[in-house]
Amino acid sequence: MRRKPSLFLTLLTAAAAIVAAPGTPAQAAPAAVKMTFNAAPEPVVKGKPVTLSGRVWVGATGNRSRISFYFRKAGTAANAYVYKGFATATDAGNFTRRFTAETTGTWKAVFAGTAARRNAARLDAVQVVQTRSREIANWHGTATPWKSRTINVPTVDYKAVASWNCPDTNFPFLYLTWEGKTSGYEYVGSEKQSGSVTLNGHEGGRLGFFEISTASGCSWNLRVFSGVTTVPV
Repeated sequence: MRRKPSLFLTLLTAAAAIVAAPGTPAQAAPAAVKMTFNAAPEPVVKGKPVTLSGRVWVGATGNRSRISFYFRKAGTAANAYVYKGFATATDAGNFTRRFTAETTGTWKAVFAGTAARRNAARLDAVQVVQTRSREIANWHGTATPWKSRTINVPTVDYKAVASWNCPDTNFPFLYLTWEGKTSGYEYVGSEKQSGSVTLNGHEGGRLGFFEISTASGCSWNLRVFSGVTTVPV
């Protein structure tokens, strides 16, 4: 009479079969990725293009992939990166993309990785600057007529802006004059209660003085600009 195998013998046989079965080959670890990244020029003028470029690769070929770009404004939290766009790397791994420079901060290029390749990321900070007229003098007062000290305007032209307010006079006016030390002068004026006038030019050479004439009781401010300067933004 044939006996039915015990439950213990059945389990033992199944365990032995599992041990004897050939093992599944281990999956290869993702390959390490090399990456370079640069944001240029630096500094860059606001409104001009900033070029993001670099390379992500494992071997000489087969490196086509998506590179994502993020930007973090200077002074914000370390994780405050904002997605800006992407570029597709070539077979050799080279990538490039242009954006408009708006403010100082840090650019980040990211390769997200694949099953066969590890992820990678690189950072590069860029200072953004803006050009502005350079202020060389600033005066204010109520005296009239008033004459500035003699100044030497450093460039071949200037811009002088005079603003004024005449709250308690029936005949308001203001005249702004440039008196060149060698020869020549130029002036601009207005007969309003308040406002501003601008004098652009350079008659009489680069050495001279400014003069303001206005009604008694009027307050005024004079700012003089010459050349340009750059400031970070």
